[in-house]
Order: sequence, then C-alpha cells, then structure tokens
Amino acid sequence: MKKSISFCINTAVNELQHLQLLFKSLKDNLSTLEHEIIVFIDSDNQGTFEWLQEQQQVFPHLIILKNPLPVCYGYARNINEMFKFASNDIVSYLQSDMVISKDYDLALLKNIKPNMVLSSTRIEPPLHGPSPATHTMDFGTSPEEFKYEEFLEYCDKNKKTSVTNYFFAPFTMYRQVWNSIGGHDTYFRRSREDSDVLNRLILAGNEIIQTWDALVYHFTCVSSRGKDWFNKENEKAQARAALQQQADQIEMFRFLRKWGNFSHGSPSNYYYKVSSQINIDDSNVSNFNLVSSFFDVNYINSKELYDLYIEQDHHQYANQLLNFSDEDWNEYSYMYNTEDLKNRVQVGEAEGDVIVSFNLSNINQDTYNSVISNLQHIIHQYDEGKYQYNGFTIEIKAKNNIIEDKIKVINPEVKKDHKYLVF
Repeated sequence: MKKSISFCINTAVNELQHLQLLFKSLKDNLSTLEHEIIVFIDSDNQGTFEWLQEQQQVFPHLIILKNPLPVCYGYARNINEMFKFASNDIVSYLQSDMVISKDYDLALLKNIKPNMVLSSTRIEPPLHGPSPATHTMDFGTSPEEFKYEEFLEYCDKNKKTSVTNYFFAPFTMYRQVWNSIGGHDTYFRRSREDSDVLNRLILAGNEIIQTWDALVYHFTCVSSRGKDWFNKENEKAQARAALQQQADQIEMFRFLRKWGNFSHGSPSNYYYKVSSQINIDDSNVSNFNLVSSFFDVNYINSKELYDLYIEQDHHQYANQLLNFSDEDWNEYSYMYNTEDLKNRVQVGEAEGDVIVSFNLSNINQDTYNSVISNLQHIIHQYDEGKYQYNGFTIEIKAKNNIIEDKIKVINPEVKKDHKYLVF
C-alpha cells in the first residue's frame, strides 16, 4: 500500500494569496489527495480560516489548527505542534510562500528513508544571488504575477535524479526522527532555528539529503520579512526587514551561547563548558555581547557593565515582529525556552572546569577569529593544564564533553487554554 504523507504548512497575516497558490499546486500536482494536509494559522487578517474551511470539501484530510491567542506562537513552536498532531509516519514541512511541482509527493516517497532528513530543491527569483543549492529563475515575486504554467514546464525539464547534502525548508522525514530530538528549540524565535535543528539531526546520526527531483518555487522571506521585503521604496516593508535584521543578530548571539561557535551542517562532536575571566577597561556592552556569547559564564570586574548587560531586552525585536506587548510577554513567555542573563555574567573571580582569561581591549578581528570563535576546538586539542595562547590564558582543570546533552531539547508544554483549536 502506498504510504501517505502529512504535509504541514504554517501561515500568518498577509499570506492568503500565497497560501491559495500553494493549495492550487497541491490540488493540481499531488498524485493523490489522500495525503493529510495540516495548516497552522498563527494569525489571520484576510479570512484565511474561512477560506480553508471551504477547502475541506476538496481535500478530504485537511485539518486546520487555529491559534486562539492574541499573539503568535512563532514558526519554531507551530511547526512542532503540527508535527505532533500529524497522523502519518512521514511528515513534510512546506512554507505558505511555496508552490510544488508535478508529482511532488511521489518524488518524496521515492527518496525518503528512515533516519534521513530529505530537503526538496527550491527555485527562487534572483533576490539573494545564485546558490549551488537552488535554481535561480524568476517566475514572479508575487502570486498575482506568478507564471504557473512556465514554472511547471521548467520543473518537468529540469528534474534530476541526483542528490546532494544541503538542508533547508521544505523538508521531509519520518516523524520519529523529529521526535527523537525534540523538534525545534523554541529558544530561537525569529531565526537560527534551522541551523540549530540541523546540528542536532546530524549529531543524532541522521543522513542529510537534498533531492533534485522534488522541486518547489519559493517566493523567499515572506514569513520572516514580509511579502514586500525586497521593495526598497516600501517604507513599511523596509522597517520590518530592519527589525528582522536586528532580531537576527540577537538570535546569532543566542546560537553562539548554545553551541560555542557557528555551524550549519558541520557540528563538532564535542562541547566543553567554558568560563571567562574578562578584564574590562574602556570597552562597551556591544563588544562584550559578542565576546561573552562564546562562554557559559563570564566573570568580569565591572559592575557598571554587569548592570547594562542584564538590563538588556533580548526579546524586544522578536516581540515587535510577533506583536507581543510587555503584558503579552509576561503571560506567554513560558511557551518558549528562555534564559536568565544573570546566570551568564558575574562580578568576581572565575570558577569552572575551563577558564579563559584576557583583557577585553585586546579583542580585535584577528584574536576574535583565531581564539574566541575557535575556543571549543582549541580546548579539544589540549590536555589538562595551563597555557598561554595568543595573549589569552587558558586553564583546563577538567575536560567533560557534554555534546550529547545538546541533541534533544525539551520545550515547555502549552497550557490547555492557550492551545490551538482544531477544525
């Protein structure tokens, strides 16, 4: 018997026309409509819910999950919820600003295997520049102008049986693979959740494959930056894109605090807890933010900088993008993995298995690249002892590799009265 797929699609405000185009392609191009379609409506200002209810007459296994809250779950959280709700063994994530090609489901079923994460290949307009992982072709930057038949013809001529090893949405896997690592870490609210989940999927022993015969068109960045993010003359769109860039920087700091370096697809199989002993002179909090992100606990000699650091609001840009007020964040922040910045910085003498001592004023591009961003690798190469390294003192009292602790995340459960509604 042919296996069925649970296709999971999240959508939010101003995305109805994109979603309608995606559904047209699902109806036209899936080999059967017996697959399960799950849509999570995170926010709605265009009658998306009512339109989807009408589609239940066309798609016999269409399930609508509707967020009842005045704030968004966010895509890391709502993807987790859709995957938990899926009834089929194979789950496949699609973004609402995508269009699938002919027999898309057959290509996925032909390629997918247990312990594999399968990415489809995206065709994108030339808004980001060429990439070896995508086709760059302009079939339109909005649903209204999309050249549907030309897209299908292009896909028919350019499908390949070859595979590569890239990861991005849309992706497909057996549900147990996703569950085994706990899904997306809700610690990441606006970006870097993809790099984080990829690290954990690889460390859990899964094969990362991109197939070039399951093609989708991707309008790009609609869910994060808004549907007109590339329009330089649209002030509202540019303001939103600027907010997303600021949120991206905070998410990168968050990623570094979790992993000790940046990786998208080549994670180290080791992680050591490291404390810093930083002498602060005339530096500022922005320099400290970047450097301190590579350490589990930072011990400093500046109470003034300590106060500036812990008073920062590391959720302000995500909250603006997701329309969280301060009151909303107080009520709903429990839905996300968060951290108390007070646990990451102390005034006093450093403690820990590994201590790195240095002056903040000595940090420049060279020392950042050769030491700070490379600390985990340096520590991995050295035995216990005390070393001088490019102006840094590295004291290794014990080496405890805790990388296994990072593979599976535990996200907080949503309270019953905050949970999505099912239709």
